[in-house]
Amino acid sequence: MQARYQYGNLTLRKRKKGPDVWQFRWMENRKLKSVLIGTIEKLPTEADAQRAVEHLRIAINAQVPQQQFHSVTVGALIDRFMEEHAKRRCRRNTWKNYLSLFNKHIRPRWGGQLIQNIKPMAIEGWLESYPHSRQVKVHIRTLMHILYQAAVRWEMVDRNPVDLVRQSAKRLKKPRALMPAQVAALLGRLTEPYRTMVITAACLGLRVSELVALKWADVDFQSLTVKVVRSFVRGEINPTKTEASESTLPLDGGLADALLVHRAKSACNSDSDFVFAGESGKVRWPDAILADYLKPAAVKAGVGNIGWHTFRHTYSTLLHSLGTTPAVQKELLRHADIRTTMNVYTQAVSEEKRAAASKVAKTLYEFVLAGQSEVTASS
Repeated sequence: MQARYQYGNLTLRKRKKGPDVWQFRWMENRKLKSVLIGTIEKLPTEADAQRAVEHLRIAINAQVPQQQFHSVTVGALIDRFMEEHAKRRCRRNTWKNYLSLFNKHIRPRWGGQLIQNIKPMAIEGWLESYPHSRQVKVHIRTLMHILYQAAVRWEMVDRNPVDLVRQSAKRLKKPRALMPAQVAALLGRLTEPYRTMVITAACLGLRVSELVALKWADVDFQSLTVKVVRSFVRGEINPTKTEASESTLPLDGGLADALLVHRAKSACNSDSDFVFAGESGKVRWPDAILADYLKPAAVKAGVGNIGWHTFRHTYSTLLHSLGTTPAVQKELLRHADIRTTMNVYTQAVSEEKRAAASKVAKTLYEFVLAGQSEVTASS
């Protein structure tokens, strides 16, 4: 006997204490199941409760052939995606980013539309006129594509309409990179450990989330390498941004010396400690360091406005200007699109990569030392 499509039963359940609550019931394996959807304060009308239960109805009828004849809204698809896909497959930080994009941008415009009625030109026209930055619109387009890919896998639609949506990812402004003399001027205005943090970021091209999550066990002073294996985002330690980001980088001798000096002065100097740990031994918060130390120092040094990512752009620019081949640049920057044979040897550091990284470090250190000499002579 063919299973029937279940709409379920939505009722308002009275409670002696607290607000009344919406309850949804359905049959599963010939047994009555029920779940509380939310209070009448959160869902004041039956229409609100019906929208909240829509993704459950989709899941209940997932294996029923008649499912294809019942309309599903984008809002219900979002709810199912967040419950069945994002919660199980995404990191907490990614889950939060998805939820924010859905609630702030996608759901208000498309939540009430039926999934099969969404057309590529409608999405493209909306994005073109949407009053947000190009970066935000790229994120929106990407997430909508991921959402509809899930719908295709769940056989709710036959194709992904976002495949045909054009949205330029080209930057409107060129990312800022500092000249070596500017890096030296900035370092001259910084106290420890922030000075060593900046020179480490600039010499290795690390993302700040990777920089603050470094542990002494990751730094091999014998082989002069640094393992990048974790990141710190929104108060949580996670694996690196992408699989390609997890790598082993060459450590220049000058930078190794600076890190050894920092380790000798630090109370947190065991292998399990963070390299740039705060007084409590925990990870320092990058945003606070940027606001309280780096930005004021940059203003005093005449460098202007900077961010943590400025040092990664500086590293990238110096690699290019020093004649580093594109393949080596990509490996040192650990971008997600790297697909070379070096991936087979994840712990290896080629001589070409070491030479390129050392050129950047030595170029920066030449200016730093020159700046120190000038200060000594004037005093």
